[in-house]
Amino acid sequence: MFRLRRLMVLMAVAGVGCGPVQPTTDAGIDAGPGVLCANFPERIDANYTAGKGCWLVLKTPTIAAGVTLTLAPGAKLVFSSETALLIEAAQSLQAIGTQDEPIILTGALPVRGHWRGLKLTGTTVPSQLDYVIVEYGGDTKADNDAAAVKLFADSRGVRASISHTTMRESEGYGLYLAGSAVVPTFTGNIMTKNTLGPANVDAEVAGRLDSTSTFTGNDKDEVVVRSYRLEASATWDDLGVPYHLKADLGSIGSATLTLKAGVRIIMPPEAALTISGTASLIAEGTADKPVVFTGETQTRGAWEGIAIDTNNTSNLLRYTIVEYAGNTSSNANAAGVLATADSSGVQLKLDHLTVRQSQGWGLRLGGSAIVPVFTGNVFTQNALGPAMVDSNVAHLLSTDSTYTGNDVDKMRIDAQWVSSTVTWRAIGVPYVIDSIVRPQAVWTLEPGVTLEMMPMTSIRVNGDEVGFHAVGTALKPITITGVNKTPGSWDGIDFDTTLNAANALEHCVVEYGGGATRLGWRGMIFAHADSHGVRVSVTNSTIQHSGLWGIYMGGSQVGAVTGNTYADNAMGDFFHEP
Repeated sequence: MFRLRRLMVLMAVAGVGCGPVQPTTDAGIDAGPGVLCANFPERIDANYTAGKGCWLVLKTPTIAAGVTLTLAPGAKLVFSSETALLIEAAQSLQAIGTQDEPIILTGALPVRGHWRGLKLTGTTVPSQLDYVIVEYGGDTKADNDAAAVKLFADSRGVRASISHTTMRESEGYGLYLAGSAVVPTFTGNIMTKNTLGPANVDAEVAGRLDSTSTFTGNDKDEVVVRSYRLEASATWDDLGVPYHLKADLGSIGSATLTLKAGVRIIMPPEAALTISGTASLIAEGTADKPVVFTGETQTRGAWEGIAIDTNNTSNLLRYTIVEYAGNTSSNANAAGVLATADSSGVQLKLDHLTVRQSQGWGLRLGGSAIVPVFTGNVFTQNALGPAMVDSNVAHLLSTDSTYTGNDVDKMRIDAQWVSSTVTWRAIGVPYVIDSIVRPQAVWTLEPGVTLEMMPMTSIRVNGDEVGFHAVGTALKPITITGVNKTPGSWDGIDFDTTLNAANALEHCVVEYGGGATRLGWRGMIFAHADSHGVRVSVTNSTIQHSGLWGIYMGGSQVGAVTGNTYADNAMGDFFHEP
């Protein structure tokens, strides 16, 4: 049986053409006319050099601890079926070829998966591959993650530099890197013609892959990233193929994940990219080469989205596309991009960000969000609408961004406070107010703004430091209306003990309010105060469809109420107490 197996291997070796060999201490094996292959040692107990020429590996070599195996330029190792080259513990492989005389590790048969491949595991001494060709390995029968070159490790890690190395015709991947792999040099490599793809790497080492290497020409042209968390800062290059994450990825601690222009990331179902702690995300594309986050399937909600929960000032999404995210199965208010936080706050720059095809909202901004840059963004083709933002940060929305083309073209406001003196812009879609808005400073609405008030909502202006300034123009009136177009569908606007001179409604349409009978209010616009007094003016406005008075002013109110048009107010148009 052994003689038959040996004969078959020799016939295969003759087929691969090893060429002439340098004299060796082994008598060698006649592999055909002009071809002589030396037997590669089955056991290596001391430092060993395999010289230039053809070496036949009939059995996986057993290498003693502390041994350095050196492969000379021009050395060609031909591996029989199910063999491997295994470097582990304190062993080291020094395979340094040249461009003209590469080192070749190949199979006895030119068949993918004919041998198991080069494996380095738990090595404490660095190995080096330079101008090496590894082919026809990656046997997947016993290893679903097999590769031509595989660096995997226990707690000791694994160390190797890889340059100008070709990993091809593997039944598995070209390259496999464990998270603890230390790869000081990775440049000019080629991973091509591999069944499962060019590389399978842990998220911690994906940043070692570089754009000087080639990752195309495989059956699947994508780099598989075994995701979980990123504890050390990393930069991911544009490799010409996408990174395909296999699970959630979280950047934690102080780690910064930087994505260069052109990077494309495929997210698996129900997975999210989460940035927390003091970590940061920098996705900086260009107009021609955006950074893209997409789903495995081109369907809304295919993945969760990007969640930023960190106050790091470096967070940036510039010329970035986030699509097919916002899975609402576990979060009814999911979004493609979420910037929410507790009292510690969250910071994020959004510059020419596109969020589209979300199953939820395009964007969610929490009340503690700080967004120093918000320009040129596009939120479109999202199921719930362009964005859901806290009332404290609605003023950050820019007029040079696009909020249309969604299933619902309305900006949802998670309402509570407007804590600082701000102006809400006319952004081309209405703001939908879902609760009571209580300004704490002067809140200004720009001409052309539309507020749509949900049932039992109101605007409450209380205190001298607080003001509500809604001054439109004849051509661009401000509209404050109900989501439901029925009288009394929302409560109204209440002014109480405020003498702020900013309180004014001019060229406004206020309608379908006056539903606050349960609160004792008497008008859709209601000014009441004790001896402190209240100041508010309502001029040149349309007041209509109130469930109470259109305007009801207490006796201590001062300010003009003139030039208004009234219609369909249940209790009357305007009343001022004596």
